[in-house]
Amino acid sequence: MHEIDKLNVCIPIISAIIERQHDGETEILVQTRWKPENDPKYSGTLEIPAGWIDRYENVYDAVKREVLEETGLNVVEIFPNIKTKTHSPSGDGSFAFQPFCCQQQIKAGKPWIGFAFICKVEDKEPKARKEECKDIKWLKKSELKEIFEKTPEKIFTLQLGVLDYYFNYKK
Repeated sequence: MHEIDKLNVCIPIISAIIERQHDGETEILVQTRWKPENDPKYSGTLEIPAGWIDRYENVYDAVKREVLEETGLNVVEIFPNIKTKTHSPSGDGSFAFQPFCCQQQIKAGKPWIGFAFICKVEDKEPKARKEECKDIKWLKKSELKEIFEKTPEKIFTLQLGVLDYYFNYKK
């Protein structure tokens, strides 16, 4: 049993919907979740880059770190980029921010709760980190939406809500 499983807390995470324009269409970077020993239930499902927020890590730094770790790409833009200044009246620090949307696993799996952002990355090809994911690729937004609508079981459950919000509520 992992140490976090012994605690009665939610695990804070970030998720990144990485967009690019290619041949006049929006494409989304997706990968196959691949953690057969640690997460056999969800290994083999399609996912967007995501991961834990480290203790006291700024969420924007977490997005950049996780995207780099999983894809080898540097984030050049995060949306929305709405945040307050950092307040540190007593040698501590906090700030408020607005994610694109929030997400939560409410049954089975891990007790994840997190923040999703839309990102743009440098113009290079991604390279999957073998110990976390494989088969990283750009999919047309319309193709990902079709998978989401017709075969949602092929997508990592935690990210179905994020994709639902992205496809149906994005202004």
